Amino acid sequence: MQEKSFFFGLYCADFLVDTNHLSNQAVGCYIKLLCRMFLERNCALQYKHAHKICGFASEGKNWKTLWSEELEPLFIPSKDKGFFTNKRLVQEKNKIDNIRQRRSEAGKLGAIAKRQYRVKRAKANASSLVKHNISNIDIEIDNNTKVIDKFSSINKDKDHIKANDVLNKQG
Repeated sequence: MQEKSFFFGLYCADFLVDTNHLSNQAVGCYIKLLCRMFLERNCALQYKHAHKICGFASEGKNWKTLWSEELEPLFIPSKDKGFFTNKRLVQEKNKIDNIRQRRSEAGKLGAIAKRQYRVKRAKANASSLVKHNISNIDIEIDNNTKVIDKFSSINKDKDHIKANDVLNKQG
């Protein structure tokens, strides 16, 4: 699904060169038309709506003069009949769409790499536990066994001494 774009670069030098010959009224209409076209997915507008966007009530003499003498040379006919667009605006939209697509692909690749890293890390952690095969219960049993061995060795020594004494007395 293609997403709508809500911004485009307005290059000051290019804009001033393109609009130097226009009246202030034509410059305002030009900006309004560019902005409205950019909000459309295909960057095109129908000619019959242009006068409304520029604030003219109808396609009267004032609008037709403004369009034919000042604005029309700045636009090109679109693929669809009755529509017009702007070459530079289409280039800017394509540039933004390419950037958006590359970022999307990079994000997807990053998510895949992150998931693979997490799985690999989890397997590494799990395999280290298997190698050592030590749990809290095993550690506790080991500690208890050491304590029992310690006490039993003391008793063994006492028993050994008693046994030696008995043997020595009996001769």
